[in-house]
Amino acid sequence: MTAKITILLGILIIASAFANVYLYQKTASLENTVTQLQNTNRKLTDSLGNANSNNNNNNQNSTTIGSSSPPPPATGVLPPTSNRSQQQNSKFLLNTTSQSITAVAVKAVPVTDGFFQTVQYQGVAIDITVDIRDNGKGLVLVNTEIPTGVDFQTSARTAVKVAQSMTKADLSNKDVIFSIKSKGGNSTSTDLQAVDGPSAGAAMTALLAAELGAIGNNNAELKQDVVMTGTIEPDGTIGPVGGVPEKAIAAGQYGAKIFLVPSGQAVYNEQTCEKKQEGIFIYQTCRSQEKPLSDYTEKNYGMKVIEVKNIKDALTYFQS
Repeated sequence: MTAKITILLGILIIASAFANVYLYQKTASLENTVTQLQNTNRKLTDSLGNANSNNNNNNQNSTTIGSSSPPPPATGVLPPTSNRSQQQNSKFLLNTTSQSITAVAVKAVPVTDGFFQTVQYQGVAIDITVDIRDNGKGLVLVNTEIPTGVDFQTSARTAVKVAQSMTKADLSNKDVIFSIKSKGGNSTSTDLQAVDGPSAGAAMTALLAAELGAIGNNNAELKQDVVMTGTIEPDGTIGPVGGVPEKAIAAGQYGAKIFLVPSGQAVYNEQTCEKKQEGIFIYQTCRSQEKPLSDYTEKNYGMKVIEVKNIKDALTYFQS
């Protein structure tokens, strides 16, 4: 029995020795391969470095003729290039839009009293521009200062469909890019993360329709003292939104003279409360009464609130 155990141990020792030799050879082979790859990479890096150095020397020689240093490019102008494709791409990236439209949305603002947290809604003015680019693929894109989710994207796609239907324009070989940023005042770029994107849909549609010549006047400029809120429906009607009173305040603080809202939403609820004391108890009764929103905004901001049913109606105020 002891002899069998000894033989078995011997076999195990021999097998382990062979395994160690094999692993050593494999490791040495891998180390050699890594060394060769490092040497090859070093040679390629040195070669590329020499090529770039020669190119830089050639560029310096070509740009220093007759001057001590190359002139800097003018602000907002791309530097010249000898590559024709680069010139075409640079031209493609230029924003050709000069018009913009102002919309208002609401953002949720958390409020805490130390124990409980509630949410209040605050109006935010946002600036929208549109860029129509030739030689495109029919893309509809939204460019914002920070990511904003799918709400703006969905509204933008509907806006393009409605504007095309209104103007009979063909955008199948063009790309439409809406750029959205917050207005000045109390607004910041982070406000876009919290605003309700759908309420900018009507403004996007009006802007694009104006660019495409919706009422037969391609040169008409949009009035900047008109502000709008409302969703856009596929048939061109302007859908209802929430937080209209808060948006009206934001539009008034922005300096708008006309605030366009969906049909039936040019009102606000004014709450009045009465207190009555009976003994040591105080009872409070509150009532809510619907009042015209325009009365409030004209008194406080000199701004009219007007209801509009569809994009064509809205454009008459923007372009009149």
